[in-house]
Amino acid sequence: MKRSLLILSAAFGLTLAIIFGVRASADALAVILGVVLGVLASVPTTFLVTYMLTRPRPNSDSTSSQPAHQPPVVVINAADRPAVNSPTSLPALGPPATARKWTVIGDTDTDFES
Repeated sequence: MKRSLLILSAAFGLTLAIIFGVRASADALAVILGVVLGVLASVPTTFLVTYMLTRPRPNSDSTSSQPAHQPPVVVINAADRPAVNSPTSLPALGPPATARKWTVIGDTDTDFES
C-alpha cells in the first residue's frame, strides 16, 4: 500500500511538473530554478549550524568560567577637584566681517547694472 502510494504521488508530481514546464515562460522557469537551487545551497549550511549548536561542550575548568582580571573602577568626585579661576576660552576672532552683497539673478535691480 505504501509503495503504491509513493509511486502514485511521484507520477502525479512528475505529470504536474511537465505540464507546468510546458506552459510556463522561460522567465518563470528561471525564477523557480533559482529559488530551488538557492534552497538546496542553504541545506549544508543549515546542517553545519545545527551541528555546531547542538554538539556537547567539552568540560572546562571552573577558573575559565570566571572573567579575566578586571581593572579597578576609579570614581572621581567633582567636589574634590580644584576650582578653576577662568573658563577655557576660545581663540580670539578678528573683527566681524562686513555685510555681504548678494546678487540675485533675474532681479529687476540687477538687470540694469553692468
